[in-house]
Amino acid sequence: MKDKSSIREQNIHKILLSKYIPAEELNHSFSTWELQSTFNEKVFLQTYESLGGRADFPELKFNVSFMEFGRFCVLLDEQIHFNRYRAKTLRSAFYENISSFPLRKYRSYSRKYEVECLKAGTSKPAWSNEEAERHFGPAQDNGDLGLAGSSGWKLTAFKDFAVDLIARQRKMRLLRISVWDDLMVNKNLKKFNELLMSPGSSESELILKHIERKVVGLYADDF
Repeated sequence: MKDKSSIREQNIHKILLSKYIPAEELNHSFSTWELQSTFNEKVFLQTYESLGGRADFPELKFNVSFMEFGRFCVLLDEQIHFNRYRAKTLRSAFYENISSFPLRKYRSYSRKYEVECLKAGTSKPAWSNEEAERHFGPAQDNGDLGLAGSSGWKLTAFKDFAVDLIARQRKMRLLRISVWDDLMVNKNLKKFNELLMSPGSSESELILKHIERKVVGLYADDF
């Protein structure tokens, strides 16, 4: 998770505030202990093991930079969130019955844009850090995805997975927006990665309409 908001996050937040009233009481603190002895504990541990996790039960506590609006919240997934390790977490059976989650797109992004993840995340703490190595062991040299690869990337992917599980358990309506999503602007497809850097009024309106459609889809899932 990011420690401070990026330019893209700031801009999408402004766009959302033009339509939606912000919530004030959302709990941003997450703990994986919330998943112990729950229906999702098995898939949680299976995914941890698939990433090479070392603990019997991974104890993780972290804050999530949600943008919250009434009955739903938004997360913007930037380049560092799409790679082979996120692809592994997306194989979990957990995602199969959540119609609002863009599973096919996220799997495709994780395969297609790993090179962009390399551009964004080959230095510390993204590539490796103490917490990541405690759970997934030492990382290879920066940028080397052979053998052990990146413990930091594994931790980021695993936290993304844990957020999805815990949000579902808390009955939060979580909308993930990817920088690799695209929109038709003046008869050309443009990605959020570009649009959110400096959106004009017409681009902001298109982005808002895109998100509005996705928000409606959140209510299709039956808690």
